[in-house]
Amino acid sequence: MIRILLLSCFFLLLVGCAAPSTVRVQVDDEAMAGEAALQKQLAFDKQSEYSNRLNNISSVILRSAAPMCPEDQGKTMSIDAADKKMFGKEWEKEANVRFGVGDQFVITWVSPTGGGAEAGLQVGDSILAVNGTDYGSAKKERNQFLNSLRAITETTSDFATVIVDRSGEKRSVSVPLKQQCNFDVRLDPSDIVNAYADGKNIIITRGMMRFATKDEQLALVIAHELGHNVMNHMDKKMTNYALGSILDIAAAAYGVNTQGLFGSAAAQTYSQDFEAEADYVSLYYLKAANLPVESVANFWREMAAEHPGSIKSNHAASHPATSERFLAIEKTVAEIRLKEDSGQNLTPNLLPK
Repeated sequence: MIRILLLSCFFLLLVGCAAPSTVRVQVDDEAMAGEAALQKQLAFDKQSEYSNRLNNISSVILRSAAPMCPEDQGKTMSIDAADKKMFGKEWEKEANVRFGVGDQFVITWVSPTGGGAEAGLQVGDSILAVNGTDYGSAKKERNQFLNSLRAITETTSDFATVIVDRSGEKRSVSVPLKQQCNFDVRLDPSDIVNAYADGKNIIITRGMMRFATKDEQLALVIAHELGHNVMNHMDKKMTNYALGSILDIAAAAYGVNTQGLFGSAAAQTYSQDFEAEADYVSLYYLKAANLPVESVANFWREMAAEHPGSIKSNHAASHPATSERFLAIEKTVAEIRLKEDSGQNLTPNLLPK
């Protein structure tokens, strides 16, 4: 009875709620389905445009910085390719419209300056085989093919043999393999203005892609995150965390629950220094890639305008102040210019081990 009474009150409340004063436009279901399909395709295409921009810039930096990441090198054809399984059922139709992706394995991106472009590979080419391993949509065959693609990063050969189908014509091409810093660069769909590195990957959000409107700004962000990976900052933070955790364990032995306070504090001990180091080495990566470094410091002025709270120095913050970062980058640019004028090697100044 109470339940019926509550429902009755709810429906009476709905009847009494204020309603719109105009007649609602009636939309045809078929037309709405067509518009929804169009908007979904537009969303997929926009994501692809972001990915292409990110890949075009990052691939140049990764290849050019290879001599400065000797412990993290791998070889690459500088292409991306996929079949419909990689997009999932939700997006396979849109992938087919944009790239022709279906049961076959299709090239979806080619770096204009990479080995794939030199060999004449094009977006839309179906890859039939790589180094003698054929593509097959069956699970076992597909896994073998994907493993042959991954093996390219560790091969000692300077070329990969790729068989492609272009508009029904099969052709075999020898693709030059180039060294690069062996980290994946990924686009995160989040709208937050952010970028981060985890030791193996570089992740850039859509929000950052929109904020860094100039390619030189996006290049700085990518190079900065590359610096975190090359300089092993994640490993160093984990080491510091482990050292701090010794005190947490010792406290627990005496019945004190620190909730990981010492471990967390130790992990953040050199946080600002790691950020400053990533800023510093990133300028050398950009210079190696022949990308502009003279005006990239302005990125931090724009960031300060967007987030004024980051302008002043704060010792408790995980990042240096934007004012400090701007001036430090300006000094690093001057350092690089001096080395260039005097014929010195354009590599970061490292502390003695």
